[in-house]
Amino acid sequence: MEFNVEIVLPSGRKCRIEELTNREYLSIIKFAQNKDLVGISRFFDELFIEPDMNIFDRFYLLIYVRMLFIEGSMSLNIEDKQVEVQLAAVLDKLEANYVDLETRFKEGGIEVTLDLPCITYYENIDDLFIATIKQVSIGDDILVFNTLSKDEQIQIMDNLPASMFKHIKKFIQTIQDNLLDLAIIDENKSIGLEKISINIIGNGVMQFITNIFSTDLNSFYTLIYMFQNTILPGSNLFFELSPIESRIILNAHSKRVKDENDKLQKQNNG
Repeated sequence: MEFNVEIVLPSGRKCRIEELTNREYLSIIKFAQNKDLVGISRFFDELFIEPDMNIFDRFYLLIYVRMLFIEGSMSLNIEDKQVEVQLAAVLDKLEANYVDLETRFKEGGIEVTLDLPCITYYENIDDLFIATIKQVSIGDDILVFNTLSKDEQIQIMDNLPASMFKHIKKFIQTIQDNLLDLAIIDENKSIGLEKISINIIGNGVMQFITNIFSTDLNSFYTLIYMFQNTILPGSNLFFELSPIESRIILNAHSKRVKDENDKLQKQNNG
């Protein structure tokens, strides 16, 4: 059993995630470097996301992963200055602004339950429509939508009464009304920081996640080289460590080298 962490999400559900390794982080950096939002969202889905997890919880979870396994703050460039923003504060804002919007409606003996979409990134509006459907009840049969294949979901959608789609459109508008301009970082005029907001059902969510996970690829390869040739020569342990663990070891190594150099310098001066 690998080490894992329990996280309580804004909706109240709990999940356990295994720590992010440098091997996985390297793939994330490559996706980010190529601005591949589809690829990076699918990669995150495979690593951390449960299929029935709504987009708000997914957003929170991925920020938590960044905070826990990489670094607790993010750096923003404001007027050529680097301003540090604590990710814990961003998570607090999300917790405070979560809204339970689950709703049901019934037409012609078919009951549909809608909720925040269970999706990380969508390529078209149809994907968003499907992701908002939590379950469909026909008589005694209950169809949990995220357990169905894509073809099965489309088949059910094609057989729903046309009036159902008016309810879905109205529900998406309800989400927009409540979570269109979700402030995740407050304005701070003293340092020139403007408010940063997210539309929770827009693809800006994945753009934000990509930005906070992104780092310079060349610098990361330099770090790999240092570990494999200087810090832990001949070992591939680097790829099994989390990014924050490798930073701790790097700092300890740098301190040891500095202390040895200082000691040697004193001996030479003496």
